[in-house]
Amino acid sequence: MVRQNKLFEKIADYQNIRLAFLKAMRGKRSSAEVIFFCRNVEENLRSIQNRLLSENYEWGSYRSFTITDPKPRTISAVPFADRIMHHAIMNILEPVFEKQFVCHNYACRKNKGTHSAVLFAFSRCKAYPFFCKLDVRKYFDSIDHSVLKQQLLRIIKDKKVIILLFSIIDSYHIESNKGLPIGNLTSQFFANLYLSSMDHHILEHLHPASYVRYMDDFVFWENDKEKLRKILASVKEYTDTSLHLLLKEPIVGKTAQGLPFLGFLIKNTGIYLLQKSKRRVVSRIRVINSELDNGIIKEEKAFERLQSVRAAILLARSRSFFAKCVTGAASGPNRVLRGGSWNNNAQNLRSANRNNNTPSNRNNNNGFRVVRP
Repeated sequence: MVRQNKLFEKIADYQNIRLAFLKAMRGKRSSAEVIFFCRNVEENLRSIQNRLLSENYEWGSYRSFTITDPKPRTISAVPFADRIMHHAIMNILEPVFEKQFVCHNYACRKNKGTHSAVLFAFSRCKAYPFFCKLDVRKYFDSIDHSVLKQQLLRIIKDKKVIILLFSIIDSYHIESNKGLPIGNLTSQFFANLYLSSMDHHILEHLHPASYVRYMDDFVFWENDKEKLRKILASVKEYTDTSLHLLLKEPIVGKTAQGLPFLGFLIKNTGIYLLQKSKRRVVSRIRVINSELDNGIIKEEKAFERLQSVRAAILLARSRSFFAKCVTGAASGPNRVLRGGSWNNNAQNLRSANRNNNTPSNRNNNNGFRVVRP
């Protein structure tokens, strides 16, 4: 393995920092922190460059908050200037990390992603009768700083870059010498790299019939259930002794019965939504409708968010389910009615009037209803 050198100068280059600023600003232009930073953008970018060149790595305090979609997670956000530094680092180091990854590692990589991983898993479920699905218990909180640092030393030779990366790792911990913050751009790449050695161990020493990983969710397939158990035992030993990670209870089953993976139930006959994914879709659509009814968002924004929800489940056989959710059939009797009437006031003549009437509430008004096929 050839270790990479002369990377620090590229990270600290002003044009790289400016590119990092543009990336860090995406989707956050209206935030107060970004607006304040942009008042003196050139001066602030030069200040970031000076921080790097002077090796002043006093990282700001993390701002933590909890999300519950799809499960409770604590997100730790860094100040905007630190976020720019993280982007500047990964602009240069992403190709270095990319060289370590196996082909069917799909998280945080260009031209990969969730849907590509699900489609590959579907093709494997059609080819092999048995699978074993594993994931790591509290993965980000369990990452061992010492192990991660050794992995970085094996691929990066530039001492200044190593010091920079170690400072980011040491800026956060759940317990002594463990944990990465969910929310950092660098954390995503560190976490992906951390299990890369396991990928190579599985593929080069255990030789399963097929294999896929998306961050800490990974699956291997076999024609023989007994060989599947032997691979599982070896993987457990490797993650425990070499990576200091604890695996959740494995799911071993037949592909005909379905593989639960990344929110989908993948069978050899098709891709379906898990029940918990269906509940998330219903909940998200209810929130969109509620915010629209209360004037928090406009119809254009509501439509964009509905399209985003639809895109997330597009691979699954979910067309009729999604249509019922949108029309309100999945949310009880007080469904949202979209329509208007010529025998009513102007407010109720909108093409997307929402008055929460029940389906049985009929009258003799002439009206119309707009649908999108």
